[in-house]
Amino acid sequence: MNISPRNLNLALVVTFCSHAILAKSPNFIILYADDLGYADTSVQMMDSDPSTKHAFIKTPGIERLAEIGARFTAAYSPTPTCTGSRISIQHGQSSAKIQYRNVFDVLSQVQRPDGYDSEITIAEMLKASGKNYLTAHFGKGCSAMGRFEDAGYDITDENPGEPGGNGNGHGSYWDPIKEKTPFPSDNPKRMHSLRKDAADFLKKNAGKQPFFMMVSHYAPHIPFACTREAFERTKKRWIQAGLDTKGMDELTDNPIVNPKGEANKKITYAAMVEEMDLTLVDVLDALEQTGELDNTYVIFTSDNGGGHSEKRKVDGEIRRFNGPLQEGKRSIFEGGIRVPTVISGPGIKAGSQCDVPIVQWDFLPTFHDLSGSEVPMPPNVDGGSLRQVFKKGNKGKVKRVAPGIIHHYTCHYHPPISSIIIGDYKLMRQLNSGEFLLFNLKTDYREEKNLASSMPEKVKEMDEICQKYVKKVKGGTAEQVRQAHHKLMDHFGQQSIDGYRKKLADLKDQKLPDFEDQKAKMLKDLNEKLFKNLVNKEKTNLHRNLHAWREGTEKKDAEKNARIKFVEFSE
Repeated sequence: MNISPRNLNLALVVTFCSHAILAKSPNFIILYADDLGYADTSVQMMDSDPSTKHAFIKTPGIERLAEIGARFTAAYSPTPTCTGSRISIQHGQSSAKIQYRNVFDVLSQVQRPDGYDSEITIAEMLKASGKNYLTAHFGKGCSAMGRFEDAGYDITDENPGEPGGNGNGHGSYWDPIKEKTPFPSDNPKRMHSLRKDAADFLKKNAGKQPFFMMVSHYAPHIPFACTREAFERTKKRWIQAGLDTKGMDELTDNPIVNPKGEANKKITYAAMVEEMDLTLVDVLDALEQTGELDNTYVIFTSDNGGGHSEKRKVDGEIRRFNGPLQEGKRSIFEGGIRVPTVISGPGIKAGSQCDVPIVQWDFLPTFHDLSGSEVPMPPNVDGGSLRQVFKKGNKGKVKRVAPGIIHHYTCHYHPPISSIIIGDYKLMRQLNSGEFLLFNLKTDYREEKNLASSMPEKVKEMDEICQKYVKKVKGGTAEQVRQAHHKLMDHFGQQSIDGYRKKLADLKDQKLPDFEDQKAKMLKDLNEKLFKNLVNKEKTNLHRNLHAWREGTEKKDAEKNARIKFVEFSE
């Protein structure tokens, strides 16, 4: 009998269980937004800074959670993009250690050819705790991990035959996507079905046994989508507020599919966030109705910083902002990794603000600790328990295995940057240029004053810690990523050639009268694919010289270089 590495590891853990059941083991809920900006809610994340609250968007669910729980002002996602964060949060490891650092991590395919079956998830950890946990996952999947029903989750909304959930991988973010099921027109971003699934699960199971439920939203990721009702309601408020209505007349008949005009896009975005918030409203209602609110840790957060960023001109340069934070999704600046986070639960002071830095790979060890698990902590965990922070607020401390909060973004299509946060300081290293930025986040969370030149010893100390850790966990280098990308392009090219040869052989067997015409067309299509692959390789080559800190640098010479090098394939 063949046993997968995941099941083998889990079996080893389970052997330590005594299977004694603690009646009042706490419940855990994670509500995970997709690309929600730091200041895109009606909860003011920092008492001292009104710009950490959105001036228009209304999120009564998150407000309610903040009233009974704590706002975490310095909470971090594992990566500035979705996939790496969704893998990291499941396994309690940094993106560097889990070896998935960006959305399309080409190096991961080299480092993790067998995927992540050997790693234990939050759900598997709780299932093995001896506390009789029921686990559920609804919403956006993670294709790199495969199916959540194979990762310790008892209940999912996944459809057979499609890894990642809901029969369409990650949802129809871009059209067309081959063999992807579009979002229903009456259920944009599946917000309403997720809302129902979450509430139904709680009404059926809360109070019967301890549970862990994760609801992974598809919103507010692009493209913007909301119901007509929500749009019209939000539009009315928008006009009453005296906000810019330029382009409002450009609305199509169906705002769910494609809102036109800047005003309509902003209105739709606000409506999306507000519709998503209703899930939290129903979750809190269901917990109250079942009497389990006081025994449940409820976490609302986001997989990365906002993708819907505001653009401002600073020092002659166009920069993105999420509230007071610089940049957004795809960036290691605070706007890309510091995310809105509100947590309630036993021992957490109602209406409080906590400034202790936390990161989402802390959740697994936290759940392990708070559940009273009868088995050891899963191996390779980077995070630390938040028990003290939940109990003591700003006086609490987190003891992590990792030497700091480390983000290692070795991306082949955006500036490759590493960062490490230790205490009040954050060091960023541009991996191509070797240049440093150093900020005191306690006094400068807006990242406006670079201290690198005035504190060389601090730079050296923090950089050595970061590099040592990344090397130890085989986090990968920018050059390794580029080489992996080249190999992947070559692999795609060979697949295209093999496919062409197979189709050509089939055509020859058919002895068609227009054989030569069909062959010519196939050859043309093949060469277009091969040329595109070469352009992508040239972009990666040019990326070696990308020393920018922010995205937007165009690789204008890639196609020109490819044309010089390209040799057409011919039979």
